[in-house]
Amino acid sequence: MARIKKNIIGQLQGKLSDVVFRVRNGKVVVYSRPAKQKVSKSEAAIKARNKFALTVALAKEINSNEILSELWKNSKVNATNSYQKIIKYNSTLTNSDTLTIQNSITPPDGIPLDKIKLNFHSNILSITLETTKFSKQLMKSEKLFCLVYFGKELSKKSKIKSSFILKLFEINLPTLNASKDELVKIDLSDMYDNKFDKMLVFVALTYKSNNKIFFSSTFSRQLI
Repeated sequence: MARIKKNIIGQLQGKLSDVVFRVRNGKVVVYSRPAKQKVSKSEAAIKARNKFALTVALAKEINSNEILSELWKNSKVNATNSYQKIIKYNSTLTNSDTLTIQNSITPPDGIPLDKIKLNFHSNILSITLETTKFSKQLMKSEKLFCLVYFGKELSKKSKIKSSFILKLFEINLPTLNASKDELVKIDLSDMYDNKFDKMLVFVALTYKSNNKIFFSSTFSRQLI
């Protein structure tokens, strides 16, 4: 980097040969232009890019929800903000061409959630909350969050980007009844396509008490 003390040809800003002129604090500063980097087409590089793209897409969808974003913001994951925390936690759990049932839409220290039944038929996802088996804490649940992922697994030597779609649903729950299971149905007609050969579903519950949000762990299953 170099500075031009006196500019005799007027204000300079832009590119010239292998240098770039920029104005910083009223002074013209000369930077060397960075060399163009070639995008690697190796199998390892493609897998790494696919994995990162999947994790980022997941993080963006989760972080777009105000409640889930707040949960991750206050989580113990070591990162500077909710978006980065989601990426950091999920990056090691994502495969090179698909999400996995180890991925999570809520932080890892939620109330255990495992009493759920899932079914997908005729583009309708049915989620049965087995409330007759729920803990007292989960019976207070007010919202159900469900993230649906459709993807296509690539061959080991594929050199194309992974194909996928994912979407987060937020559903208000009625007062749960300990003597009757609760059924929630979601129409996925606008998401499902026969080209996809993998379907993952992630479910979590939340409720608010004394201005604090309580949340469950993420329940996940592969349905296709």
